[in-house]
Amino acid sequence: MYKSPIVTTDGSAIAASVLPHVAHITAPDGKVTVVAVIDDAARLISRMTPAGFEFGAGVASGDLIDQVIAAQKADAEKNIAAAKAALTAAGVKQVEGVVLSGIPGEAIVEAATSRKADIVVMATHGRSGIKRAVVGSVAEHVLRHLEGVPILLFNPKG
Repeated sequence: MYKSPIVTTDGSAIAASVLPHVAHITAPDGKVTVVAVIDDAARLISRMTPAGFEFGAGVASGDLIDQVIAAQKADAEKNIAAAKAALTAAGVKQVEGVVLSGIPGEAIVEAATSRKADIVVMATHGRSGIKRAVVGSVAEHVLRHLEGVPILLFNPKG
């Protein structure tokens, strides 16, 4: 049984499907950390500034960036609250939620390392081919870059 698992959520049914498994592998005195990752300002600006425009040309205003980040944070907090409620209902006594910002795979690896997680539990979205090449795989990034911490991946197609 694990004492400090990290479980990821993006609010999807796929992410929620791992929660009963987390409850089964968490020690009675264990503390589960539920993490959700939102964009940081730099990433949003790079996505909202069209190629060919000088940075700061007014396309991605500071107010707009703040609004997008606030909306993402509110959504992440809602997703974390739902995951915490499901874990508590499944018998986990200690659950905390953390909203991280940055690139999801990198943020999850950093959180697992800095929080000394003893396992990371996450779902894969089951993308393959072109979708995976274009969208990428957070699970694959974590698998390739997290060292010394077991990773439990759930395949939605399984």
